[in-house]
Amino acid sequence: MSTKYYLQKVPVESVEPGYSLAIRDAGRDGARFRLFQVECIQLSQRSGKPVMIALTSETGAVVEYEAGTPVVRLFGVCEATAS
Repeated sequence: MSTKYYLQKVPVESVEPGYSLAIRDAGRDGARFRLFQVECIQLSQRSGKPVMIALTSETGAVVEYEAGTPVVRLFGVCEATAS
């Protein structure tokens, strides 16, 4: 089955709780993505360093990005077809 999704690149600082993101799966070949449901957002900055944004999922997984980094927001299913 093949599924197409509505996607949009957005800056990480515009992400809000409840957003669904497509996050690259680092443990794979880099071409695969996994669903990441944002539950919590935390901003931090150390002296002389850029603002970092930590996103926490419903499962407790955390990903961290520098402010300005584009992430992929998933809006919904566009089309699902049988292969």
